[in-house]
Formats: sequence, C-alpha cells, structure tokens
Amino acid sequence: MAIVDEKLRFGFTEAGRVILRGTGFVALAAFIVPAFGVLSILACVLLTALLVGFAVRPRVRIDGHLPDRVIAGRTTQLTYVLRNLGRLPAYNLWVGFAGLPQAIEQIGGEHAVSRLGPGETAQVKVTIRPTRRGCYRIGHPVCRSVFPFNLMWFGASRQGEESLIALPAFSRLQMPLRRLTRYAQTAGMRLAGRTGVSPEYIGSRPFMRGDSPRRIDARAWARLATPATKEYDEDCDNYAGLVLDTRITEAATRDKSGRIDELEAAVSLCASVAFTMNGSHFIDLLLAGPELHEFAGWPREARLDRIHELLAGVEPSRAELGERAIMSTLDRFREMSQVVFILLDWTQTNQRLVELAQRAGCHCAVVLIGDPVAARVSEDRVPMWAGTVRVLSPHEILSGQVKQL
Repeated sequence: MAIVDEKLRFGFTEAGRVILRGTGFVALAAFIVPAFGVLSILACVLLTALLVGFAVRPRVRIDGHLPDRVIAGRTTQLTYVLRNLGRLPAYNLWVGFAGLPQAIEQIGGEHAVSRLGPGETAQVKVTIRPTRRGCYRIGHPVCRSVFPFNLMWFGASRQGEESLIALPAFSRLQMPLRRLTRYAQTAGMRLAGRTGVSPEYIGSRPFMRGDSPRRIDARAWARLATPATKEYDEDCDNYAGLVLDTRITEAATRDKSGRIDELEAAVSLCASVAFTMNGSHFIDLLLAGPELHEFAGWPREARLDRIHELLAGVEPSRAELGERAIMSTLDRFREMSQVVFILLDWTQTNQRLVELAQRAGCHCAVVLIGDPVAARVSEDRVPMWAGTVRVLSPHEILSGQVKQL
C-alpha cells in the first residue's frame, strides 16, 4: 500500500473527549466568570496534541485481504502484515476495522503493537464473526496510533472496500440418499463422461473382499505390489434437486434487525442438505423462491460453492411461482433421482411441485419449517404424503439440534 493509496484518519481517544468536553464547558463558563486562562490552557493542549500527533503520525503499510467466504456464527481470524515506511519508529499501533456492518462484530477489540522501527514488519491478527448470512462491503482495516499524548489518534487505511460473503451455517446430516435405476436423458448438457450412459473413472483403491475381479487395476497392482481395483462414479442416476420456499406472509415475525427465523432456518437447512448430498449426488437444480438456478456441466465442488453463495443472498419473496416456471421445473425433475423440498408453508403451489416431482419418478423428501403443532399437515390436505412430511421448528435448526432427516 503506497502512501498515495492511503486515506488519513484521526479521532479523539476517551481522554481526549473528556478534555474536549471540558473545553466546551469552560468556554460557556467564560461568559459568566473570568476563565479565559483555563480556556487558553485547554485549547493549547488540544492544539499541541493535534500538531505533534500529525507530525509523528505512523506511516505504515497494511498488507492483507479478507477471505472470499466465511460462515455465519463462526469466528474467522484475519492476518495482516504491518510495515513501517517512515523514517521514525511508530509507537502504540492499533489495528482494527472501523464502521463494520451491524451483522459483523470484531472479537477481542483491536490488536496492539507497542513499537515498530523504520523498515520493520509485524504480523497482527484480527478476529471477526458474522452473526448473519449475507453479502457485505467492508472497508480496509485502520492502523492508528495514540502516540504521544493519548489524546488523539492518527492513522491510515487503504481506500476502497472489499466484499465478504457470509455463508449460512451448515453441517453434515444423516439422511437417506436415493439412487433410482434410470438414466438421465440430457444429451448435450453434461460434461464428457457424464451423459448417463457410462460411469466415470475416478481412481484406484486397495482391493477388498467382494470387489469384482473385472475391475482389478493391473497397472496399479504392478506399481504398488498389492491388488488394486478401479473406482467409478456411477453418476448416471444420482442427480438431485433442491427446492427452497422463500415466500413470507405479512404475519411473519421479524426481530429488530429484520431477521425472520423461519427463513433463516430454511436457508441453513438447505445449505446442510446440499453439503451432505454433494459427496454422492450431482446437485443440478436449486429453486430458491422464484429463482431457478441450474448447474448442469459444473464441477461437483464448484456446484456446492455456488449453491452456498446463492443461499447467502436469499431474500424473502412475496409472489408465487408462475406456470411457466413450474413447467420448466417439471422438465428438470424428469432428470432427477431425488428432490428435497424445504418449505415454509404447505400451499397449493408447493403441493403441486411435490406431485410433479413424484410423477416424474423422483424420490421426494419434504421438510416443513414452523411450529410442529400449528404447522402440522393434515391428512385430508395431503393424503398421498401423510406421514412423510417432517415438521421442524426454526429453533431446532438454528440451535444445531437437527442431525438427521
């Protein structure tokens, strides 16, 4: 960070604010009693602190960047390197963020460096914790010094901002993963080796009892002097889809920050399901409210990263799915072996989506977020799925009590 790229910052310390307030009171009192001497002394103290502090302000370069993604609710330790570019030592350096978004907090205050000589470097660590998922713009950290009088601080930071994506909290779940014996007819949409007509070779492993002799890898056997067998990714029939309901009614309860627990729980559960299924299924579709996202042709790990990134920015919606969107989703259901529905309410549109997925031959897992008593789905409304719709409360999900589906 060159000096021209820095933005000069300064402010008062707590002791400086006390003197500043005292100066104001004395100035008011000077209209009643003769207190111009005391006022002059206080003004000289502040002026001296301003001039001397500006003259010896630290000329420090801060190197380091925010990570692309963090996880909501978890602490993240950031590492920055300070280099003194000035000709004088820098004392009492403090590094921290100024003006963080309300949903991001800095843990442990600012990190201090007592002395940094000319040309020397020091490594500091700053810990932050996002309390809510989302996409944020954060300014660069500020390196400030209260030397020499501890009345004012002077510092500098890089100009501009960095982006930070706080992913929803997720964990691995225990859930049955279905693989239906059928081939996906999606010619021209898959990568080579993933057209649904042949398995994909992914590597070799030690031969185990029960393995087919036809899959013995002779080259690996000769190289390792131990029997080895070829492993294939049988991905012709294990494509999956996720449907996340984001429709919020006017009666939905919000906290002071505008957060809706039902929606946050649904997004967190969807992220956990994607993380769990990614190892054995290719997640080809994410229907988040009215937005349909398709991932045909994406690498497996890139799909998971993209899904979590999309979930970080999910907002509540008001509109129902249109007929065109429903029919487009039906066309993709015919290529899936499993579809997981995470719903906020059992509406006619959601019921129709589940019906279409089942008629397309998909195994459907339906989770309804809400009060287990008030949101119980009655048999007369959904006779085909009575007993298969699982109702979970937002508290169970957000507190990490849900371990399996």
